[in-house]
Amino acid sequence: MRKRNLWKILSLCLAVVITAGIIPAGAYTNVEGAGAAHGACEAIADRPDDPARVSEELAGIDWNSRLTYAEIEDVLSALADQYPAYTKLYEIGRSWQERSLWCLEITNERIPNDQKVGIGVFGNIHGGERESGTAALYTAWWFLTNSSDKYVKDLLDNFIIYVNPVINPDGYEQSFVINNRPNLRPTDANGNGIPFSDPYTDIDGDGYIATIYRGKASDTPSTSALARFGMESPDWDRNGILGDDPRSSGIDLNRTFDYEWGYYNIETDPKYNGDENSKIIGNNSWSSNGGARGLGPASEPEIKALQDFMYAHPMNALTTLHTGIQCVLFPWCSREVDESNPAEKEQLDFMRKTAEAMAGQWTETTGRGSYFSNSYYDYPTTSEMIDYAFGRFNIHAYTIEVYQAGGAGKEDVEDCSWGNTLPEAKWVFYSQDDIRNKLGLDPAAITDAEGKPLAENEGLWFYTSSTNQMVDKAPEDQISMCKGTRDSILVMIESERETVGGGYKLPTYKK
Repeated sequence: MRKRNLWKILSLCLAVVITAGIIPAGAYTNVEGAGAAHGACEAIADRPDDPARVSEELAGIDWNSRLTYAEIEDVLSALADQYPAYTKLYEIGRSWQERSLWCLEITNERIPNDQKVGIGVFGNIHGGERESGTAALYTAWWFLTNSSDKYVKDLLDNFIIYVNPVINPDGYEQSFVINNRPNLRPTDANGNGIPFSDPYTDIDGDGYIATIYRGKASDTPSTSALARFGMESPDWDRNGILGDDPRSSGIDLNRTFDYEWGYYNIETDPKYNGDENSKIIGNNSWSSNGGARGLGPASEPEIKALQDFMYAHPMNALTTLHTGIQCVLFPWCSREVDESNPAEKEQLDFMRKTAEAMAGQWTETTGRGSYFSNSYYDYPTTSEMIDYAFGRFNIHAYTIEVYQAGGAGKEDVEDCSWGNTLPEAKWVFYSQDDIRNKLGLDPAAITDAEGKPLAENEGLWFYTSSTNQMVDKAPEDQISMCKGTRDSILVMIESERETVGGGYKLPTYKK
């Protein structure tokens, strides 16, 4: 995400959530002032940071590493086994590749649920945003390993916390090969009748999946100057085109919820102004334009399962975790707040103040920058989860962006990045002799999508981005972002003790 014309104010404590003045609609607000200016919100000041006692199995988790989906499942199972008085673990659905979508329900099971407030924590709706899944899992781990603590016990007596660490398990697993945002609905991009007939494969054996371009050895390699061939993959279907049927659906799950699906058109938005460069990733082309991306609302099994779950499990508040920068967003995603609607304005004002406190607590815990904003002013989208939750059910809904790799660019909110050093992108040229002898491919048989073969003096440029080079690594000090996310979630939970006009409401057509 890129930010423009941003201004700063001091963050406010959660105590101000109910009473503070209202931030003008549309303002991007960079939260600063960790320490005396912000302070730890009183409600969570005494929360334990690390558990006093924990089993060897659960103590051995390296929160600074990448966990496979199987490892995430193992942690969920261990938590359910070791804390039966506080947990239920159940499957809410399955992905395209038949991976289970798990929910870990965390509460004091001895107290009836109808006396409690529901809270949702949902991670990794975008497969390559791996840190979001880790942060959600850590939050569940922290609640249970500290369940004997007085503060945590009070929360578990009064709230039900539903944690689904990975909404998009197929995309999550694919991200170990290449940073992949969509799910894995089977696609047949090359039309040979075989979905995924040219799946991503590491041809040159360097451990990463590269983007392939055609060109001459004398060319200056550039993604804008060279003609793109496709993704690194052998020509399994023998149609002469490398990687033309990659393992990706092109569907952004967070643009497919059954609420105002296809409603937003970025080209009609006044912020668009005909500038192609302003079409940030968050636009409805992911869900409403032709082919596999135009299948309709809730077309994907992962989202259908999540929607069904939300109908059956009342919640007062939820958060969906992402990566892209460090911030807290709230509805709406597709439009501005309707200032003429008192009921809507009251709820959006409440969420704005809560988001401010959540972002402030993030900065307090991590020492890194964060900001808060109405989602529409961050980047306009449609059919997102937080709009669905609030628009359908009146659930207070927040997006927590937990990580941006590298340093902040000139247009980013100051200090709202992780500040780590990413590996440099790599360009490697393979001549036709190299293609034949090193890659084991016939250069004469290789064409692009238009059927154009390589010219006599052309070869292939392999481009490996710094993002792709990080697919097997976790960010430095990932545990800090896990704790920051946990504390932001705690602020969200505490805000629901004094909810103003909120609370789950079943849509009329479902009653």
